[in-house]
Amino acid sequence: MVQPRQQINQIAMYSPGKPVEELKREKGLSKIIKMASNENPFGYSPLAAEAIQSEMKDLPYYPEVTAPLLAEKLANRLDVSSDQILFGSGSDEIIRLLTRTYINEGDEVVMAGVTFPRYKTNVIIEGGVPVEIEMNEGTHDLEAMLQAINEKTKIVFVCNPNNPTGTIVEKEALQAFIEKVPSGVMLVMDEAYYEYADSPQYLETLPLLDQHKNMVILRTFSKVYGLAALRIGYGLMCTEMVDDLRKVKEPFNVNRLAQAAASASLDDEEFMHESIALNREGRDYLNDNFDRMNLNCFPTQTNFIMVDVGEPAEEVHEFLLNQGIIIRPGHLMGYPTMIRVTIGKQEDNQRFIESLQSFLEKNKSNVHQS
Repeated sequence: MVQPRQQINQIAMYSPGKPVEELKREKGLSKIIKMASNENPFGYSPLAAEAIQSEMKDLPYYPEVTAPLLAEKLANRLDVSSDQILFGSGSDEIIRLLTRTYINEGDEVVMAGVTFPRYKTNVIIEGGVPVEIEMNEGTHDLEAMLQAINEKTKIVFVCNPNNPTGTIVEKEALQAFIEKVPSGVMLVMDEAYYEYADSPQYLETLPLLDQHKNMVILRTFSKVYGLAALRIGYGLMCTEMVDDLRKVKEPFNVNRLAQAAASASLDDEEFMHESIALNREGRDYLNDNFDRMNLNCFPTQTNFIMVDVGEPAEEVHEFLLNQGIIIRPGHLMGYPTMIRVTIGKQEDNQRFIESLQSFLEKNKSNVHQS
């Protein structure tokens, strides 16, 4: 039998959580609430649907390689040059392109201990060494990350807001960190959830891009724009990096429908702002109920919350699955009594809270009886 590269034996297949269809078959349920994958429960812009329909006539033809029309529109929106934008099949493809292009065997890559797992996976695939820095109450420890940088360091990843904890690093600390990262080390700021961040402590990094040629900013249309199924994200960086990555990316990596839907979504600010407002309402509702239930959670600036339920996450996960509710158990992420729940529509949030409270009351009753 042909053997894979030895790096492949060091990684596990990505687990996206249980699919809705599988849970329906397994549990015999008709109504499933998926609150596990940080998707936008409020859908997507009607303009995106119209754009997709209009583009259908051109399905036999390959899309444009660099999505120039979308790049120009996005560049005008962000006040950057279109040559500073690279689109990918989700922002996770940009991560893969970065490691493929810049990581040599033995290069070290600094990242938080609990963060988006595709950083580590792609580093290992390319023969690099992930250097994982322990979190500080669910937040990046920037000082420790700086201390971990040495002559072998090629890339530093900062996920802000962080997935899966939802936390941000404070503005002044991040500004100082960016200034201290050596110019020969790439700093990747993953901002997949930045539209949801409303804290005055959140740092807008885009104005710093031209001052720091070693910085890459990752963003996506999967979250607030609701285009997760179409797989389109983008990276903002200096033009030299864009040129490097274009040499290794697949020619037609972003499909025609994704390009059209993303472009149309940029024209519908009303949908984006409504999604953000509804998410904020749901966040407040869940946080208020967690406070009422005396449950601690990380302060989130995203469309999900990581909460400590004080019970084994696997048990909570299984109980909620039987109720037709899919969440992400924290034991897979190093937090054995925490769960991560995507903020949903109000009726879904209510059903989740009712089911979680039912589980906790049942366990409390069992403890008293024993």
